[in-house]
This record gives sequence, structure tokens and C-alpha cells, in this order.
Amino acid sequence: MEVFVGAFYNMMKDMMGPKRAKQYFPLIGTCACFVFFSNILGLIPGLTPPTSTWNITFACAIVVFFAFNYYGIQANGLGYFKHLAGPVWWLAPLIFPIEVLSLCIRPITLSIRLMLNMAVDHLLASIVTGMVMLFVPIPILMLGTLVCVVQVVVFCLLSSIYIALATEHEEHGEAPEAGHEHAAGAHASHA
Repeated sequence: MEVFVGAFYNMMKDMMGPKRAKQYFPLIGTCACFVFFSNILGLIPGLTPPTSTWNITFACAIVVFFAFNYYGIQANGLGYFKHLAGPVWWLAPLIFPIEVLSLCIRPITLSIRLMLNMAVDHLLASIVTGMVMLFVPIPILMLGTLVCVVQVVVFCLLSSIYIALATEHEEHGEAPEAGHEHAAGAHASHA
């Protein structure tokens, strides 16, 4: 369990830095555990993984949707909505509806991706296991385990990316100017 949790924490830390990873890890870690153990249930003969139904995966995706929007508003205030309007004001009437639609589609694509992959994996495992009961189930179960783990990683990686995108701060050219001043100062000291 420590390796499992550590792997997801390190993935988030590499993506968004240690401070934000620590702040948002409870949500992603909970999703990782829930999705992983739900997926693994499908490897037990006679059980269907809960993540092979859209109600479960959509509920998980809706939680992530509300969380990353809340975190984005919390981190950026009204600037979160300004970011949705695009880089220049005159494109805002075109870009804002597209960005809002994109945000609203995220939970649907996140949930359908997970649900379909788990449903197809469980269906294939059931068919092959039913056809040959002696030697084939072991490789199929190994493949099923790999699919379970990959789907957890994909779900949590996309959720982490959504949170990272929502909570990043726009610097509006402040950092490059400071960098240019530092570079100019360093250039003057060399001259």
C-alpha cells in the first residue's frame, strides 16, 4: 500500500510540485484507491468491477470536476474565469463558450474512458476464461491486472492534470521581466 500511495504522490509531485501535490493528494489518492480496488474486484470470478458501470465512473468524474473547478477558483479567484476567455479580449466571445464546453465534457470523457475499458476487459476475461478453464486464465488475469493498474494511472493522471491546469497562476510577463533585469545586471557586471 505504501508503494501504491507513494507512486501516485510522486507522480503528482513531479507534475505540480511538492506543495500543490501535498494539498491535492487526498482527492487523487482516494480516487486511486477506490478505482484500483473497484477494478481488481473484476478479477475475482463471478464479480463485476463497479467501474464497469457508468454510474460509478461518472460519479467519480463529477467529484473530480467540481474539485478542480473549486481549486481553480480558490487559487486564482475570478482570474480562473478570465483564463477561460482566452488571451485577448476580442476573442473572448468565441473562446469562452468553447472552453466552458471543454470543461463540461471532461467528466464525461473521463468516466466513459474508464467505464468502457473496464467493461471490455471484464468481458474479454469472462469469454476467454469460459472457453478454456485450465491454462489460459493465468495470462488473461495478468493482462487484466495490467489493465486495472493502467486505468487507475490514466484516471488519476488526467485528474491531476485537470487540477494542475486549474490551479496554475498566470504570471502575465512578470517572471520574464525579472529574468531580463537579472540577465542585464549579470551582463553589466561581466562588462
